[in-house]
Amino acid sequence: MQYRMIMAASLAFGNFANAMPAPPHVTAAPKANLARRQQPDAAGSSVLDAPMTIAAGESFDGGNVVFDRGVSCTGQEEGGDSDAVFILEAGASLSNVIIGPNQVEGVHCNGGCTITNVWWDAVCEDAFSIKKQADGETTTINGGGAKGAEDKVIQHNGGGTVVIKDFTVSDFGKLYRSCGNCDDMPARHVEVSGVTASDGKILVGINPNMGDTASISGNTLTNVEDECIAFNGVTDGSEPEEVGPCENTSGSGSGSASTDAPAATSEAAVADLTSAAGESEAAPTTVQASEPAPSDTDDSDDNNEETDDNQEESGDDQEESNENEEESSDDEDNQ
Repeated sequence: MQYRMIMAASLAFGNFANAMPAPPHVTAAPKANLARRQQPDAAGSSVLDAPMTIAAGESFDGGNVVFDRGVSCTGQEEGGDSDAVFILEAGASLSNVIIGPNQVEGVHCNGGCTITNVWWDAVCEDAFSIKKQADGETTTINGGGAKGAEDKVIQHNGGGTVVIKDFTVSDFGKLYRSCGNCDDMPARHVEVSGVTASDGKILVGINPNMGDTASISGNTLTNVEDECIAFNGVTDGSEPEEVGPCENTSGSGSGSASTDAPAATSEAAVADLTSAAGESEAAPTTVQASEPAPSDTDDSDDNNEETDDNQEESGDDQEESNENEEESSDDEDNQ
């Protein structure tokens, strides 16, 4: 009897447990769109007949699909908006996109854009162009990377600031170049940090004579010829002249270049360029001392030196006379 009661109680409890709803399945919140340092595998491909325009303030996540225009690169021949793969209007964002090799102009930005994890398989004329941007606006590049740029990767034509963080670039001419001969030449500013660059010529090119500044810190450079080169920007459409290494390109955000900079610099000098800016140098202390009045002895010494100089000039004249006589003898021998 007791055994039957225990079994009945067990069955009743089991039925009650089965009737209880299962605990809810909890899915972790997705992680933030972190900057990638390695190009992801392509999730597909799309050939666009015309540029894809991202409206002002809107965002587009490409899901790591390869986008291009199905045309061959035309080298350094300048293209226009119609040749771009993407056009980002003011404040637009683009993320998780791979720009394929069959295109000319890459991505155009019309001010205050954000691109995250955008990769270029093979840069043509340039990869990313900031076409328009007001002085107070900032365009930010988070992660992503590019390779195979014969000249520029990032072209800054508008004003304001460009921030480049955690970008990976290889086999390039210039990672960033502030336009040196645009019709409008506002002061432009660039901040470069966490960049991994290899096999390139110039990381950053700016025009200090136009008010450009550069902040460069925390980057890893391998076989890159120059960290920052200054140019003299022009407004007449001619080619800007290269000046030399930039000065004060530090992590503080201030940067400039001297038009008197030498054409080359040592590794130690380049290292000095990345020292912390904003450290004010102590003003030199000026000590004024009275100079002793000239003495007769000094005058006598000066007279003796003048006499010696005259004697040396007389000796030089005699040597010149002897040389003329020797040349005359040589001419007679040749005849």
